[in-house]
This record gives sequence, structure tokens and C-alpha cells, in this order.
Amino acid sequence: MKRAAFFFTSLLLPLAYGLPANAQGTVTFGGGASAGGGAAPASTSGSASAAGTGSGEVLANGTPGGDDAEWAERDSRMNEAATLTGGVGLVHTQHAQGGAPGQFRVGFTTEYFSAGFLCTESFPCRNPRSTTGGTLKTDSSDHIGGRLTLSMQVLKWLEPYMSTSAFANSNTANRPSLLQVLGDSTLGAKAHGALGKVFHVGGAFELWLVNGTGSVGLDGSGTGAKFRGLATADLRGLTKPLPLRFSLNTTYVLDNTGKVVEETERNRGASITRIERFGLNINRVDHFDIALGGEVFLAQEKVRPFIEYNIAIPVNRQNYLCRQNNPSGDLCLANNQIAPSSLTFGGRFFPWKRGFNLLAALDVGVTGTSTFIEEVKPEAPWMLYLGAGWAFDTQDRPPVVKERIVEKPMPVKAAGRKIRGFIHEENKTEGVPNAVITWDNHPDLTSLYSSADGHFTTQQLDEGSYLFGLKAEGFKPGQCTTSIVRSAGGPARAPAKPGQPAAAPASGAAASGGGDVQLDCPLVALPRVGQVIGRVRDAETQAPIANATIKLVDVAKKELNGTADQNGAFRFADIMPGKVQFTVDADGYLALTDELEVKVRQDNNADLLLHKRPKNANVTVGKGEIFIKQQIQFAVDSATILPESSGLLTEIADAMIKNPRIKRVEVQGHTDNTGTLDHNNQLSNERAGAVVTWLTAHGVGADRLTARGYGQTKPLVPNVTAGNRAKNRRVQFIIADQDPAPDAGPAKKK
Repeated sequence: MKRAAFFFTSLLLPLAYGLPANAQGTVTFGGGASAGGGAAPASTSGSASAAGTGSGEVLANGTPGGDDAEWAERDSRMNEAATLTGGVGLVHTQHAQGGAPGQFRVGFTTEYFSAGFLCTESFPCRNPRSTTGGTLKTDSSDHIGGRLTLSMQVLKWLEPYMSTSAFANSNTANRPSLLQVLGDSTLGAKAHGALGKVFHVGGAFELWLVNGTGSVGLDGSGTGAKFRGLATADLRGLTKPLPLRFSLNTTYVLDNTGKVVEETERNRGASITRIERFGLNINRVDHFDIALGGEVFLAQEKVRPFIEYNIAIPVNRQNYLCRQNNPSGDLCLANNQIAPSSLTFGGRFFPWKRGFNLLAALDVGVTGTSTFIEEVKPEAPWMLYLGAGWAFDTQDRPPVVKERIVEKPMPVKAAGRKIRGFIHEENKTEGVPNAVITWDNHPDLTSLYSSADGHFTTQQLDEGSYLFGLKAEGFKPGQCTTSIVRSAGGPARAPAKPGQPAAAPASGAAASGGGDVQLDCPLVALPRVGQVIGRVRDAETQAPIANATIKLVDVAKKELNGTADQNGAFRFADIMPGKVQFTVDADGYLALTDELEVKVRQDNNADLLLHKRPKNANVTVGKGEIFIKQQIQFAVDSATILPESSGLLTEIADAMIKNPRIKRVEVQGHTDNTGTLDHNNQLSNERAGAVVTWLTAHGVGADRLTARGYGQTKPLVPNVTAGNRAKNRRVQFIIADQDPAPDAGPAKKK
């Protein structure tokens, strides 16, 4: 608890009392823009700056509405780029925002610097080529590297990301002069959300995988982690938008990079040099990082200059003891509170396609570039970044469809009349909903659909005959016809009452008068049955099993029998919908019972897998008992059958299915004398019942089985040893009733 309290106190003290005067930091300035014009911030939906690209509705404030608003926001979020570690942000500072779900980003950034700053008058370097202990007060250091990043927005609030890097450093004051770091990688995930149209918060976690020194591959001891808090203020979400965005990151870094050089230092008997610490990116202690970034949106957001400030405050979680007379002559954190810091100036640009961007940025070291402590890596005086990135959207924009509805003029005269039809099942009064009504002898007219109660109404029609084609799910296609004959007078027919066939002339009869024409259209329902199509196969080899016999019992307990063909295939037609049961048997295989839910007017597929009969049978049928060589296994003091007994029970079910002359079997449960008499009676009865339930579910008729528990009353052997008690815990299958064995025929004369 004391260490934890010290840990959190060390994080809060720099914030409470201010940073030291010689604190080191980083500031970043940058910029970028979108090719699609001004876009709303990723967090706002339908803001005044959102640019719609479709031809949908427009809201009162000029913002595209409906699908256009959604795609305007997706387009806006495409114009976001990733930091050096992968999360959406600037160069070092992540935003508490991300892309749209289904978007991902790739990026490549190079970095370069060349300067002499590690060997000075105040901090000379040991001359590696001198045998008398000479020192160097000047050096020439070169650094070049590259980073590849990948991120994807999998949910509205979740963005996983990763990056990998490789660096090479060369320094004239080091021996050898070239230091390389290959394959350092970061795996991270960011969660974020909006508190409104302006403010956003989030958090991120990163796993830092460090490459070993002098080798290609990760050094597990150097693995570190970063815990980051995020806050963003996007002023584009204001009622009167401003083209500004600010983000703050606070990060605690579990830095174990010092672990990768421990073996080297043990072999040398001394710490590595300041030049090596810089080239290998080595810190002895953790650090609490604070990053603050600001971004401006110019030229329809195609140009985005930005600035960042970064500071890393050392936290000696490792209790590292600095050597006062270390080989590099560096200061110690215990006596000199130095925190490396830098400014970064730069910009992002979106010159061409939506989502493509270019990066140019420059880090300028503020502290840690000329005063060095042994626990912390030196800060470069400057670092140049050049990069490019591309965002991709896995969702396709729906095509813009413009429809023109052209209504052909109807040959309607002033005295035109409508046809009011009613579609229903034959001999029933319920209407058929959603039936398709086509004009078979007037193809120029548009098809109709019946309403929920089976009615339909045409537009006004001229005199003539009208033949309708009728189609509805679950019914045979039908036709319905009538004619309209204009008349000088005559009463109109009364419309039909809802839910009942209308009074109408017989099919083909002409309807005259001045009112609407009533038309009755019955349809014949298709049979409400399905069919079962299946195959019988070997469970182990998947080979088809020919000539297997299949018994199917439907929901009405009707029994159907069939035989599989040479390919193991079988078919049962006209099966009532509902759950059916199969019993399958084949020579050399154990009988199988399975179930299938049959759906109406469908091909219902059944794949039946049979297990071969074991060479050494565990079940034999005697004159008065079905004998089992193994015992059925139950959970301790329970009637739950353990899975390892499934094979044995399958053999027992197979023996009863293939011996129909066995009419009734008493399944007996027995226990040892452990426990009370009442408890043992109840337990044995429950175990016998569980076995009966299993067999019944696997094809053995319930009328052929009875369950009875005898508790400890019928031991096979005295309950005096553990082995004897195990023998007494058993299930027996006593044949209570069976038909005589079939006559083997007359005996042969000698």
C-alpha cells in the first residue's frame, strides 16, 4: 500500500506544484484538410459544417438530412489520420474521437535528424578509441527511422490499432558507430465517447513490445505498457462553429526498456553510455507523459496546421539507484529533477482523394537536450517527420436512385367504374393478405396487392372484360374475371362486408349499372406439409451407408418406414409440420434415434450419423436380464449421468430396439450402504429414472421400461470394502416380460 500511495503521489505532485524550471517537453504544430469540402467533426452528426454529397433531404439549417447526413459524417471521419502509435490524432497526441465503424487507416512515417549534442564541454563522452581514458567534447549523431501504423474503428466507441518501427543511429563518438533497433511494436485500443457536440473523453491502453539489442526479435523482459486518458474539445460542434480542435493526453508509461541491456551491463561491469541510451531508446524509470495539441482547419479542411507540447516526467517505480560516478558523467534523478520535453510544429494535408493525407512535422527539443540524467534517454534537439496515410471505408455508399413515375393515361371516360375485389381461401371467409394481382389481358396496367383483409380496389375503368392473375404464398395460382358494361341506369351493387366474400356476378358475367363492380376471387390452398430429405453416413469415415432402414414417426404418431439407397439417401414426402423422430438401423452399426423439426412446404434436410458396433460388445441379452460389462457412471451423490456413459447407453438402446420380443424391462437402481436408508432409496430410484428417461429419448418405447430403486437392500457382495461397495453401486436391466424365442425349426434326425 505504501508503494502504491507513493506511486500515485508521484503522479499528482508535478501537477499540484508545477513543473520544474528545467523540465523537458515537446510541442507539435501541424495541419491537414479533406478533399470533400468542409465536414462536420467526427463526433457531431448533422452539424452546420457537414457536407452532403447525395441528393437527399435538407434540414432547416442547410444540413443534409437522412442518409445524406449519415454519409456526410462518414466522409468527415474519413479525413482523420493516425498518430505515430496508431490511434486517431496528431503526431504524438491522440484525440478522444475516431473514425466511423468499418473504416480503417494505414500510414507510414519516416523520421530523421542529424546533430552533435551528446558530447559537450559540460557533459563530455568517453573516447572509445583511447587507451588512456581520454574524453570527447564533440560528436556527430545521425538518426533515421520509419513507422508503419494500422488502425480500424470496429465499433462507434472502440478503435484498436498497432504500429511497428525500425531505427538506425550512427554516432562518431561511439564504438561501433552504428546502432540499430529493429521491430519495436505497439498494440493498443482506444475507447471514446461524446459528452455533447463539443467535448469528448476517452481512454487508451497500449502494450509496448521492445526488440532486443543486437538481435532480431522481441525481448520479453522489456515489454512495457501505457495507460492514457484522453479529452478533446472540438469547436466545430458549437452553434457557431470555429475551425479549431484541442486535445489533452495524460499517460502513465510502464517503461521496462532498461531490462534489455542488463545482461550487456553485467558483462561489461559498467552501465551503457549516454550515446547508447539515446540510440537504443533506453529509460531506467517509468514516466508520466502530458501531451497538449491544437489543430486549425483551413481551406475547406484540406489544410490542417497543428502544434503539440509533450513532457515526460520521470517516476522511479523501479527504485533504480543511479551511480554518482557513472561512465557517461550524467547527473542523477535523485538530485536533478529533469523531465524531457519538446514542441512539435507541422501540418497534415488532404490534397487528392478522400482519406489520403500527407504529413510534415518538426519536433524541437525544449529540455533534456543539453542536460542529461542517467535514468532518462536524452531528447534530440530536433526531429523531422515526413509521412503519408490513407483511410478506407468498408461500407459502400448506396447509389443515388432518381425515379420518375410516369402514369400512362387510362382510357377512362366520364362514366368509368372501379372493380372492388375480395381474395379469400376457397370455402372460407378469411381474406388472403398480400396477394399479387396482375392484369392478364391489360399488361399496360400496374399490378396490385391485396390488403391485410384480402381486399383490393382498381382505379376507374372503361367498359370491357378484365382478367386478373392471382398469386399468394401458400396457395395455388388462380384467375378471376369480370366485365364492365356501361348502362344508362341501374342500381350499383352493394359493397361486400369486410371479411366476407362480396356478392358478385359469376366469373365471366358482365357487370352493369352505375356503381362499383364487386368481384369474388377464391384461391385453393396448397397442402400444409413438408418433405424430409436425408442421408445415412458412417460417423467416423463419413462414407454413405446403403440399405439402412429408417422409421419416421410424425407429430400425429403416424409411422413411416423407408430404406436408404446405395448412396445412403432417403426421402419422405407429405410430412406434417412439427417435430418428427427417426430410428435408423443398419448391419454392423448401433441403432440411432434422432429428431428433426419439419417446416411446411420446405425440403427439410436430415444428416444421420451411425456409429459402428464395437468388436467387443459391452451389452448382451440373456434369458432374464440384459447384462452390461461396464457400469453406468453418475455424478457423485447425484442422478446426473456422466458423458462417458453415452456409448454404453447407446448399446443398451440398440439391444432393446433390435429385440422387439422384449416387452418390458425393469431398470433397477442399487446403492451401497453409505448414507441413510431413505436417502439411498431415493437416490437409487432417481438414477433408475434417469436411465429410463435417456433410453426413452433415444428410441426405446416408454411402455417397455419401468424404473425402480432398491437402495442398499440387494447387495451383490457384503459392503465391507471399498471394492465391494463399488460393485453394489449399479444399474441392472431385468427382463420382466418377453415373447418366446422364435422356433428354430424341427430338429434333424440322426
